[in-house]
Amino acid sequence: MAQTGPVDPDSPKSGWAKRLPSGPPLRDEFASLVDSDQGRDDAENGYFESANDPQFVTTETAQRRFKSQLRRRLRHRAAKARERKSE
Repeated sequence: MAQTGPVDPDSPKSGWAKRLPSGPPLRDEFASLVDSDQGRDDAENGYFESANDPQFVTTETAQRRFKSQLRRRLRHRAAKARERKSE
């Protein structure tokens, strides 16, 4: 049940949460990028090292969880609002 648009536009955190990461973790993308040229590009290596930093991984994971929880909460609120309107 993927949600593409905002469920509750009145939520003050909806716009902010849209900017949080979604999809696979960045370190996986950077790892495949580094592997594609056998680590010859120093900039790509730097991006991978930054994305592989434990603090970055922890922060990114927390942001993804928050975004998912907020979207579930907004879906739940929207469903309750629809239920009240139909009564």
